[in-house]
Amino acid sequence: MIINLVTRIEFWSATLGLLGTVLLFLFGLPPKVDPEGHINIICAQVDEEEIKKGKMYKKLGHFGMFLLILSFVFQIIAILSYG
Repeated sequence: MIINLVTRIEFWSATLGLLGTVLLFLFGLPPKVDPEGHINIICAQVDEEEIKKGKMYKKLGHFGMFLLILSFVFQIIAILSYG
């Protein structure tokens, strides 16, 4: 039963769509950190940790969007294969 489920493209489409959605909402919309590393409390200071965090959030947001697109591609393939 589980092996049949894992080999079906609909399973992967739904799984990737869910993961992509979670990543996109956690890291992509809206940005939780300033990607340039500025701290709003102290105007003249740049925090290197915030720069790293901003880059990580941007990468994970893009990865989430990629998973969503891949999910839609799998859905289209499944629809076309059932003809």
